[in-house]
Amino acid sequence: MSLSTRLVDAWTQLFALCKLQSEESVLILIGDITDPEHHAAARFALARLGNPMMSVELGASVAVKVGGDSTAHYGPTALSGNRLAIEAMKRTDLIVDLMGMYRGSEQEEILESGARIILVKEPPEIFMRLLPTETDRLRVKRAETRMRAARRLDVTSAAGTRFSARFGEYPPLVQYGFADEPGRWDHAPSAFIARWPDEASSNGIVVLDEGDTILPFKDYVRTPIRLTIENGFVTGIEGGLDARYLRDYIASFNDPDGYAVSHLGWGLLDRAHWTMLGMYDKRQTNGMDARSYAGNFMFSTGPNAEAGGTRHTPCHLDIPMSGCSVQIDGVPVVIDGQVIETAPDTVRA
Repeated sequence: MSLSTRLVDAWTQLFALCKLQSEESVLILIGDITDPEHHAAARFALARLGNPMMSVELGASVAVKVGGDSTAHYGPTALSGNRLAIEAMKRTDLIVDLMGMYRGSEQEEILESGARIILVKEPPEIFMRLLPTETDRLRVKRAETRMRAARRLDVTSAAGTRFSARFGEYPPLVQYGFADEPGRWDHAPSAFIARWPDEASSNGIVVLDEGDTILPFKDYVRTPIRLTIENGFVTGIEGGLDARYLRDYIASFNDPDGYAVSHLGWGLLDRAHWTMLGMYDKRQTNGMDARSYAGNFMFSTGPNAEAGGTRHTPCHLDIPMSGCSVQIDGVPVVIDGQVIETAPDTVRA
């Protein structure tokens, strides 16, 4: 395998953003979905930096994968219950997750030890094109300041969305693409802000319009879908073929929590584009362009255990929507799909 100099340099830059110090140890977690180019490039970059490192291979995931896609099931992996691997990670400074561990109890235990975790699932081309920057962090941190103080979110769109939710019970989800503080998890590349709503507080109509994206389907909506939201749950899914597909998919899990409203937020990565999902085979991408492109409204369903809630359902949908207007406590943060930047002096550098 020919090792790309650009990819090694990108990994070197990511390690610098993660504030990797020369004496810190690195563990690379690999599994059956690991991209061998990433593994080789990360090891080469670490060897060049001189950091102590090791790779831990856990093999096939125990999670059910639909159509061979690891993003279609939110649940335990080969790490779950593996005390040997978990204890090794708790004694590591930085973990490079090329497997995709479950964001449940074992990840929480590892982070509580002070270890940092950076997840990379996109292929090298997307990883390099969307490589995180310090500017991304500052933009997301400005949005975090507003989101952390938020008590109400309102979303509208020309397609017919009229939706609201309250915040306060759960913390924000802050992603800017690198793990630069003890106990921090992040996903490279990404840049968005989100938050789980208070239980039973979400209500209204959400209309998924042509061109909106449903993940893990990794496909665009062709026929509009009208979602009725009542007291934190999707109670109606109306429309044509796409609505029928979505209804049957969620119903296949036979889990009422699959209909719950999960994290809500907006994308902040100006180098990502909603059109990019159509340029890749479904197994080539994790969909981070769609999740992160600037000005999307992220509507999601399913679990909230990551935030401290009680829903562990494996049915999880991320639905980035275009052309929406988002208000936080009555103040616009996105207007018709365009981000309204927060003043730069409101964030800690």
